[in-house]
Amino acid sequence: MLRLDDIVVRLGDFCLNSVSLSITKGEYLVLLGPTGTGKTVLLETIAGIHRPRKGRIWINGRDVTRQPPEKRGLGIVYQDYALFPHLNVEQNIAFGLRSTGMSERQSRRTMEDLVRFLDIGHLLKRRPAQLSGGEQQRVALARALVMKPFLLLLDEPLSALDRASRDRLRHELKRIHREIGVTILHITHDLEEALFLADRMAIMENGSILQHDRPEAVFARPNSRAVAKIAGIRNLLEAIPENGRWVTFLGVVDIEDILKNCATDPGQKICISIPGWNVEVFPGKPEDSYLWKGTLRVAETRLIGDLVDLVLSGGNGGDDIRTSLSRREWETLSPFVEQGKNVPVGICKKGIHCIM
Repeated sequence: MLRLDDIVVRLGDFCLNSVSLSITKGEYLVLLGPTGTGKTVLLETIAGIHRPRKGRIWINGRDVTRQPPEKRGLGIVYQDYALFPHLNVEQNIAFGLRSTGMSERQSRRTMEDLVRFLDIGHLLKRRPAQLSGGEQQRVALARALVMKPFLLLLDEPLSALDRASRDRLRHELKRIHREIGVTILHITHDLEEALFLADRMAIMENGSILQHDRPEAVFARPNSRAVAKIAGIRNLLEAIPENGRWVTFLGVVDIEDILKNCATDPGQKICISIPGWNVEVFPGKPEDSYLWKGTLRVAETRLIGDLVDLVLSGGNGGDDIRTSLSRREWETLSPFVEQGKNVPVGICKKGIHCIM
């Protein structure tokens, strides 16, 4: 549906570095990366706002690299909504329909169907300044969708909203994708947002796509430390070979099973990605289930929503290990997991991954 081949864009000191990416019809792809990494530049290049110095952009099998934005069949929604302040909601939504060649009757029916679908009929006579952030975002979505685009581009669409509005709009985007079937490219720096919405996600940093796969595959098998950090892997453990064993700040670890799928050179350091759920407090599995078992000090506890985050320290100036407990687990274990106490900890082998 969309294919980017080796796209290079230079804007001042910034550069998109040979970006290649594909999206299949009906897919929801989330481009995830930190602020300032080039996500919006890439989106605007797809839209035709920036012209690449090198590479090709294909939409539905058609090379659109040199075509203007209005010829590409795309809809775009920015984080600041970009509604026309002097027009009411109805006029904002209908604005683009003037250029489609639809009859007035057909345009009216198309708009009425979409207004009903998004439940914004009560807003039609209001101006943008009279709308909440969530309402403005739904109107911006309506204005883009009414044109029936091949591809909908969303630039941080939830970042300006409060948490309650973000949650509602996330579910709304999920419903739009499911029921309308539009192909979506959504950019964000929010991992939770990406995991909730994405069929596949692409990890981006410093103008480059680092990894592109299903969210669960990126999380389970990050291909670099940068990807692991962006994907929310909470523990990255450096292991050094010494006398036939692998040593970390925790001590010796049992990683021979992991190394079967990890091509290492003799004497080479490796990095082990360990999701937080792989770290158990008061471990109770068989011994051979663990990469490492020992005692760590509770350096910090943080209540975050329905979870309690634990920061566990080896006490030797090394890195910390992080995990979370559910509120129910916390109610049971809190007398034994107070800050400053030493607790038994196990790191499970299953689910960990070797990064070179």
